[in-house]
Amino acid sequence: MESPQSYAYVGPKDLLSLVKAEQRGQRILDLNHLAVWIGNNRQMVENGRVTATFVINESQQLVLADRHSEHVACAGGENVLGAGEITFGLLRESIEVIGITNQSTGYCPKVHSWNIVHKVLDTLGLQHPGAFTYAFEFRRCDACGNTNLVKDGDFTCAICEAPLDEAWNY
Repeated sequence: MESPQSYAYVGPKDLLSLVKAEQRGQRILDLNHLAVWIGNNRQMVENGRVTATFVINESQQLVLADRHSEHVACAGGENVLGAGEITFGLLRESIEVIGITNQSTGYCPKVHSWNIVHKVLDTLGLQHPGAFTYAFEFRRCDACGNTNLVKDGDFTCAICEAPLDEAWNY
């Protein structure tokens, strides 16, 4: 297996001010850490589900923060191997991943970042869907510099309507 790609923060510079040691995400070392994190952080539980911001740090660890956190704050401003949102299903005696995306406009990870996310979830013993439940393609507009989510194969900038690169360009 090839080495996972590292992603640097590419989002708005003003969000870097959110990077503070006390706001950094929590590394999840095992399923007990996950259960404690969910309980201690008073995560919003709706219908037995909890959604959080996640990154995979360069040490190949799952790092979680409140869903309303920025990925760059969760990562402590560091590069990541994956990023997105993760939804856990809380069952009677277990926790499993029931939804996961690569949606992070701060890091814009490629869809193939699933490979390392998958490996980390497997290492933790977390059941998961086997792929991103929603996978996003990101492109920077060469004309105006804005980040775009490619939808329905339309490689047109949503801001200035310039054509977007077909290849990932961050």
